[in-house]
Amino acid sequence: MKRIALLALLVLVAACTKEEKGYSINAKTAGFENGTKVFINAISHSGRPIIVDSTTIEQEKFKLNLPPAESNDFNYLTFNNIQGNVLFLPENNAIKMTIHKDSLRSSIIEGGNENKLFFEYIQKINEFGKERVELNNQYQIASRLNESDKALAIAAKKEELRDSEKNYRLKIAESNTSSLVAVMALGDLLNLKMLPPKEAQETYTALQDTVKQSRLGKNLNQVIAQTLAVSMQKRIDMGSTAEDFSGPTPEGKLLSLKESMGKITIIDFWASWCKPCRMENPNVVRVYNKYHDKGLNIIGVSLDKQQTAWTKAIADDDLNWNHVSNLKFWQDPIAQAYGVRSIPATFIIDEEGKVIAKNLRGPALEKKISELLGEKSL
Repeated sequence: MKRIALLALLVLVAACTKEEKGYSINAKTAGFENGTKVFINAISHSGRPIIVDSTTIEQEKFKLNLPPAESNDFNYLTFNNIQGNVLFLPENNAIKMTIHKDSLRSSIIEGGNENKLFFEYIQKINEFGKERVELNNQYQIASRLNESDKALAIAAKKEELRDSEKNYRLKIAESNTSSLVAVMALGDLLNLKMLPPKEAQETYTALQDTVKQSRLGKNLNQVIAQTLAVSMQKRIDMGSTAEDFSGPTPEGKLLSLKESMGKITIIDFWASWCKPCRMENPNVVRVYNKYHDKGLNIIGVSLDKQQTAWTKAIADDDLNWNHVSNLKFWQDPIAQAYGVRSIPATFIIDEEGKVIAKNLRGPALEKKISELLGEKSL
């Protein structure tokens, strides 16, 4: 009996002293003073930050041993009296960090497949962003110099870049169904209007339950549901008849859609404060100037709030077509009637008022108008 009791006691002691597996952080730092406080932060399901642990930087390094993360979510480091943070994914691995005080966002995080995927994703998205900025600059210069062929070629490259970015994000979401990075990529696709909400829902359904039940997974599910509900409420779609409307012109007169129609009409929702709209305007001007004599009309519907900003943008961008605005921002009744939730947004209608295309930009817009009004269509 004594042997049995002793064996049971040893088993109990072993069970009580067994270490729970967690993760560690070993960090090298640059630019921080000795004694700088470091905080490990998590995010609760209610979205509030929680301090998990803390330590201090000594001789340009710090180390932390942490218990397993309680939820499938990002953690982040903050530093006393220093703005910014360092984002990472807690994994049950040794995590190595290299952190520079003057460039927290450029910190190097090594350790675990999730962190590897996350930082590869961030790096790739940053590369897309830099390329997009460069193409935008080239496009604006070509437009100002009236180099229409060059501008058109650059616009085509912009569309190719957007397609490449969309395909990359989608591949991340579809190929990493157990990763939070898939939730990020899918959320980005939805926010950037790169993926219809129905397709986003299908991709979300394929994610593993552990990801769906995370805070970010639940939030994304709500966004998808809300976006789907909004899309179902849209009244104007391909093949439907465009709803007639009237609005005040810059001169204060009422102008209707019917009064503005040609053989082909573009209803262009935009605003002076909308940077993508202003960047697209040179392309729309070029298309209008090329095809107006063949029957193309445009009516601009602005979501501006201030009369002066609206009329100045019309003059600055040489938008020599009809314009209306209720100056009610997103509460504009015309935008609401057409289900517009982001701009620029365009509806192309024929002379009978049927919607034959939507939301075409850059070379896609010119190609469509050329098909409808170009020499081959005559």
